[in-house]
Amino acid sequence: MTILDKYIIRNFLGTLIFSLVAFSIIFIIIDLVGYLDKFIDKDVPRVVIVKYYFYYLPYIIVLSLPVAMLLASLFSMGQMARYNEIVAMTASGISINRILLPLFILGFIISCFIMYSGEKIVPLTNEKKIGLYNQYVHKSKKRIQTRYTDIYVQLSQNQWLNIGHFDTKINTGYKVAIQNFDEQFKAITQRIDAPQMVRENDKWVIINGITRNFKNNKETIEKFERLERPDFQFEAKDISKVQKKTEEMSYWDLKKFIENVKRNGGDPDRWLVDLYLKISFPFANFIIVMFGAPLASRKTRSGPAISFGISLVICFLYFGIIKVSQTFGHNGTISPLLAAWLGNMIFGVAALAILYKVRK
Repeated sequence: MTILDKYIIRNFLGTLIFSLVAFSIIFIIIDLVGYLDKFIDKDVPRVVIVKYYFYYLPYIIVLSLPVAMLLASLFSMGQMARYNEIVAMTASGISINRILLPLFILGFIISCFIMYSGEKIVPLTNEKKIGLYNQYVHKSKKRIQTRYTDIYVQLSQNQWLNIGHFDTKINTGYKVAIQNFDEQFKAITQRIDAPQMVRENDKWVIINGITRNFKNNKETIEKFERLERPDFQFEAKDISKVQKKTEEMSYWDLKKFIENVKRNGGDPDRWLVDLYLKISFPFANFIIVMFGAPLASRKTRSGPAISFGISLVICFLYFGIIKVSQTFGHNGTISPLLAAWLGNMIFGVAALAILYKVRK
């Protein structure tokens, strides 16, 4: 790493750290104002409040990092362009690509770290934050979810249960499907479909269903009114443990869940969008740097206020595209892969166009 690389990175990191600290303080103050009355009413100790926001901090950093990265790019490179430092570098034979290279590498490294944090650090700290809130604010009164949808349970090595939706108040599942596979998981040997499954006398009973057996390329169908399944080794309360939101799953947990959906004949598109977003969204930081650094490397008369305004407009536009494309992906309007990467593709192409124009 040359002296020039260290100088560029130092300027960038200085602005980045300042922006992250400022955004974190603002975020915490606004959140604290909203929850202060609850903390006071429940007489929450100050140490617990400090721990609560300490666990909240990783999520705040991940959320505000793209804006901070863009601000750091615009301010650091804009400052160098304003004082003719970039002109001096290019006059000495250093290309604009070489000047921006350390920022691109740093942006890629930060994106990889954020991807790791989103898988390992943020879920853990969010869980502890929610635990503190439930313990000291909700106390014994907790929000209880009673309705769960799209539940997949592995009953045995080759047997899977799918429940369309489940009501824990009456211990009843609806749109039930059970599939048995052969040892190689290449073919279905039996499928049971029923509109309802209930919990009776500590065992599960499937109501008004049909059993389809597949053997020697032939299918036999049998109807039944009641089918008791004492082999189901789970209770109604275990359903809440099976059902998780996609943001609460790691990449590999969500991928395994999608494989189960495919295996049971379900449509995995909406979950595929969220799966691909777990990779594409962290790279927003890299794309933002690619977009902002060349844009600010040209000498202009705009001051810090203009740079701040530009950064906000760009970030709102970027995240707006991501949200709209995510919705289209969930609805099946566009493919899941395109929905997850559309924002990065648009701004990536724009970044390359700006870089090409700056080079000329």
